[in-house]
Amino acid sequence: MSPSTAGTAGAALGALAALVAIGPGLRTAIAHRESDNGLSFGVLAIGVAIWGGTAAFRPFSPEPMAQAYFYLLSLIGASVAALGWFLFASTAHSTPATLGHPAVYAGVALVVGADVGLVVTTPVHGLYWGGMAETATAFGTNPVVPTPAYWAHTLLVAGLFAAGVWLFARAQGSRRDRRYARAYATCAAVVAVGVVASNVAVPGSGSVTPVVASGLLVVGVVQARSS
Repeated sequence: MSPSTAGTAGAALGALAALVAIGPGLRTAIAHRESDNGLSFGVLAIGVAIWGGTAAFRPFSPEPMAQAYFYLLSLIGASVAALGWFLFASTAHSTPATLGHPAVYAGVALVVGADVGLVVTTPVHGLYWGGMAETATAFGTNPVVPTPAYWAHTLLVAGLFAAGVWLFARAQGSRRDRRYARAYATCAAVVAVGVVASNVAVPGSGSVTPVVASGLLVVGVVQARSS
């Protein structure tokens, strides 16, 4: 299958997001693995790597089964990235401790775990989509027929990114800390809006949102190296 120009561009952006995640993103997380914030950054990096990697491969998958497989992985990557971002935002030293409670972490992790479990078993129950459209999008991917669980997933991912935006928007500390907090909040806000917009416009299109999410990793890497 030869993807369109848009599909090739989307694949390149997805590959870029994955490379940022598995390269400097994971290296930074490993270097700070002794802190909760470092571990959360690692979860974010893993999620973005999966999310971006599927965006890179999916336009080159002509078979419906392969399309569905990569789309399942993209949903998992988005959920893991959203969880990692939420934990990272709530454990940052400059953000308020409003959501920094074990009960909150456990509840969010359980919800994301249930979401991932349902995504993995979608071929059995079909809760996340009611089939795939025959006509491909401009990105060379086949959209899905959304169901209520699809929209619940969309709101979960966007909501977790929005929660992190809210935390970083209220960040305190030095001028340097507030500058990085604004960068985090701005990038995450674009991710949250992008998730909703792309999922509404063309359900299951495999948008370029992962590359925006990789921007959070870039900000984190720069912050870690300058500290």
